[in-house]
Amino acid sequence: MIDEPFIRSIGIMVLAAAAFALAARAVSLPTIVAYLAAGLLLGPLTGIIEVSEAIHLIAETGIVLLLFLVGLELSFEKIKGVGVVAVVAGSAQIVLTVLGGFALCLVLGFAMVPALVLGIALTFSSTVIVVKLLVDNQDTKKHFGQIAIGVLLVQDLFVVILLTLVSGLGGGESFEFAVVAGGLAKAFGGMALLLAAVLAASKWLLRNPFTWAARSPETLFIWSLCWCFLIVGATHFLDLSPEIGAFIAGISLAQLPYHRDLQRRVQPLMNYFIAVFFVSLGIEMKLDVSLIFWAKAMVLALFVVAGKFFIVMFIVARLAYSEKTSYFAALLLTQVSEFSFIFIALGVDAGFLDADAAAMLGLVGLISISVSTVAIVFRESLYATVRRLGFCRMFRAGTEDPSGGEDAAELEGHVIVVGMNALGRELAGRLRAQGEEVLAIDVDPEKLARFSGPTLLGDAESAALLQDAGLEKAKLLISTLHIEPTNDLLAYRCRHAGVPCSIHAVDLTALDNLLDMDVKYLIVPKADGIKRQNVELKRRGFLPS
Repeated sequence: MIDEPFIRSIGIMVLAAAAFALAARAVSLPTIVAYLAAGLLLGPLTGIIEVSEAIHLIAETGIVLLLFLVGLELSFEKIKGVGVVAVVAGSAQIVLTVLGGFALCLVLGFAMVPALVLGIALTFSSTVIVVKLLVDNQDTKKHFGQIAIGVLLVQDLFVVILLTLVSGLGGGESFEFAVVAGGLAKAFGGMALLLAAVLAASKWLLRNPFTWAARSPETLFIWSLCWCFLIVGATHFLDLSPEIGAFIAGISLAQLPYHRDLQRRVQPLMNYFIAVFFVSLGIEMKLDVSLIFWAKAMVLALFVVAGKFFIVMFIVARLAYSEKTSYFAALLLTQVSEFSFIFIALGVDAGFLDADAAAMLGLVGLISISVSTVAIVFRESLYATVRRLGFCRMFRAGTEDPSGGEDAAELEGHVIVVGMNALGRELAGRLRAQGEEVLAIDVDPEKLARFSGPTLLGDAESAALLQDAGLEKAKLLISTLHIEPTNDLLAYRCRHAGVPCSIHAVDLTALDNLLDMDVKYLIVPKADGIKRQNVELKRRGFLPS
């Protein structure tokens, strides 16, 4: 039987989230702020919705998928490539921010344990917001973007350790040394066992079946979710949090060659569940609080925005990066994270602090995320202002970045070939022989393995994949696919990006449609074959010249 109140509540939450997200987009605010605002409207402001256990379950699923997605980012190659600056900056930022946040919370009147939990929660910066802003502005290859991503990866690893720590404390029922030590040993031992088993499976068991599944994007997607929730289920028997299981499951699949395609496929599903999570978080916020409560929230938000900015910029500047790189890297990390809310929720469940502290962090998140995002949008004008005022001089940053001041190279002026069939391989080979840089795209990893140049695994219909392929900076896109809807979509996106394209026209009845979308060259094998046949027959004298 359908639970009509639950369906109605979910429908209202999704509608409100969509409406507020559109409004936030118009004023360049992140969707997380929109979701929290939608929750505030539905909950404390109007009382339209109360969060039920079923809604909490959906929100928890969103957190699991978020941790799974973060785990998919942590391939060993990426971890090795983080570099000294990310490890040093990330570790130092965590230590200094925890100490600063803890001291500030004590000054504001919090008890020792709640102050420590809040201080830790203020440490994390939002992976979702930072990565989205970097991708939208095409800054992922720039120095400050790489530093920010590196610091976030260090924070993510710290999150997993904390989640394990909270699991090991066993709900805070007893703080006797023997009980706590036993719980921690069990939790960290269980995590080590699970991580070793999952990584062993990734190396010796998962590669072949997932390679087979990768030929069908839908099968790969379902198998990855199956693996994720299988590991999440295993955490129940080890008394670990499901978030740890999801993160470890993501790490195991991150070692496979198609993890980037999995990220693109999981993200839209995660976005839905995360929207429910943040809307439900907004519904449960308390606004009918005293002025002292609001004042404390404003002070903590100021610490998150200004304090974290000073800490990160000081550390990065000490590592000999230029003031602009230090400034932009620090500005990206001036907000609380989605993980802050997860950690606080676990802290409340474990009895380390009460719901009022969680409500305060909600206000801090709403303020800091809004201020940080607006500052990032207007970062260039803000930087020009503070530089003119001499603000950056106090950090004594370097004049050039350690690598010579040039940002990491990315694809530009390249040719994208979609479809590594016989025609695609022939065209890609000839283009490379002429000195062109070619990027090959296909859904079949075996076909891509035959190509020696750069490749991308995934469905060419995905806008995220074309963004990863650098479509807007490409010289040309060639599609050798026999799939008319995909070819039509590629032609449309090329026209929108201002990039010429050459499309394989399988059905001659679709020529007009492709020509209407400004396709520069139509690959028509039948017509081209007849032309070459006529030329050859004329050369041999069988047809009049």
